[in-house]
Amino acid sequence: MREDHKPHEIMTLSEAAKFIRVSEKTLGERARRGRIPSQKVGREWRFLRHALEEWLSGRLEANGKPRLAEGVAMSKATHVREPEVQYEIPFAGFRDTAFTENRDRSLHRWVPWIAGFSASFVDGVLDKVAARTPGRLTVLDPFAGVGTTLIEALKRGHDAIGFEINPYAALACKAKVGAAGYDVRELKDKVRDFQAHMAGESKTNSRSPAGFASRVPFFSAVVELQVLLALDFIQAQDKTWIRDLFRVAIGSVMVSFSNYSYEPSLGTRAAAGKPNIEEADVAHAVVEKLDEFIEDISFFQGATARFDPKPTAQVYHGSFFDLVEKVADGSVDALITSPPYLNNYHYIRNTRPQMFWLGMADVPSDLKEMERKSFGQFWQTVRSGPRVELTPDIEALSELIKQLRKRNPEKGAYGGAGWANYAASYFNDCERFCRTALKVMKPGGIAVVVIGNNILQGIEFPTDRFFSEIAEKSGFEVVALHEVRSKRTGNSILNSSVRSGTVRQRTKLYETAVELRAPALIPARA
Repeated sequence: MREDHKPHEIMTLSEAAKFIRVSEKTLGERARRGRIPSQKVGREWRFLRHALEEWLSGRLEANGKPRLAEGVAMSKATHVREPEVQYEIPFAGFRDTAFTENRDRSLHRWVPWIAGFSASFVDGVLDKVAARTPGRLTVLDPFAGVGTTLIEALKRGHDAIGFEINPYAALACKAKVGAAGYDVRELKDKVRDFQAHMAGESKTNSRSPAGFASRVPFFSAVVELQVLLALDFIQAQDKTWIRDLFRVAIGSVMVSFSNYSYEPSLGTRAAAGKPNIEEADVAHAVVEKLDEFIEDISFFQGATARFDPKPTAQVYHGSFFDLVEKVADGSVDALITSPPYLNNYHYIRNTRPQMFWLGMADVPSDLKEMERKSFGQFWQTVRSGPRVELTPDIEALSELIKQLRKRNPEKGAYGGAGWANYAASYFNDCERFCRTALKVMKPGGIAVVVIGNNILQGIEFPTDRFFSEIAEKSGFEVVALHEVRSKRTGNSILNSSVRSGTVRQRTKLYETAVELRAPALIPARA
């Protein structure tokens, strides 16, 4: 090929936008925010073709640095339990799990989610798996949340499967993974229609959910009318994907103009020392969120256009235990997930507003089945029931639960006995999860499970170490335990009502990525 016929290495804004299949406006905005490899020359932007290719593949950060080059060097490993398991400090490829990083990332920023982990953490795991298993992977997240694992898998051309029991999170996850097939022009038209509807209507056909109870009015009367008008518009849409995107948009911002806030659990603004919100521009908040959606959908379509055939994603609303038959035995190359922690953070109750106002629940009893089927259940679900016996045969864990059961006996189910039931239920589900997950893994497949230690009634549970031992007894090989995040220290969290008890020493709460490998031969599903 003659030199002057070769593709230009340096590209203009127009050329680069066509190359990655987004609008010039979207690309220019990303360049201004430093969210894509670029350089401003005078008043114009310039882009390197190879840098865009590397960025689209996930191997390059927006600042032009290779992602794997940012990791901290691997420390000297220390043993958790002789001789099988190694405990390692973070190394290149396993990154900080904090979800806060996702606030500025395409698609991930749609819904704030305290239970999520960072996209860059998933990237690091996929880098490691892909280095061993080149080609298209099947990636599973049994606790998919709002879809971080699935989105990162799709961006790399891998097929993805997710399960999520929370209907609001499942809605957001489905809306995200379908982004490659949306009509951006039609969505823009619907946003304009929504603005006109909100500006012109003053009477609503919708009603506030009768089964939703709160200690103070969730919305002021002025704000509630605007929310109901928005719901009128959503219900009138005939295309499911349009309705879903609008529902996710209003769900993601509704607490911001309510009389409640996350601290991190859902509570009244007054209890947090904040004034109630009497007036708010609901339409503006929803449109601003939808504008983010439009920008991110355009980006995602560009990022996935290079794959032929297109990667696929399946999101199942329900418990992984109940729906595991949806996954073929021996089909999963990589499992990347973070199950609920042993901290009684009530994911179901903290999304009550979204579930009731978006029509996912009618009465409080609708939530009970979800609570009962949630991983580990909740303290409130099992505290007053019959004694729950621990099924994993781990002596150290059994001893801790015995100690816990003896704490604060005068409080009955609210003392150690209730919390011991919760802890036993949680670790029983850990065992059930490991045995279930093993059967869908390919021989030699990698599973990475992010989990943290916890404090109950003043007793520390090194949950990550117990989980790794349960996994090993279930048939996995434990490769290593990587400490990926030191979350917080001190007594404020340790002496909370959930963890109440005498803490005699400063205790660090941390998160660990437990790296597991499926054996060469995996037993068939029973």
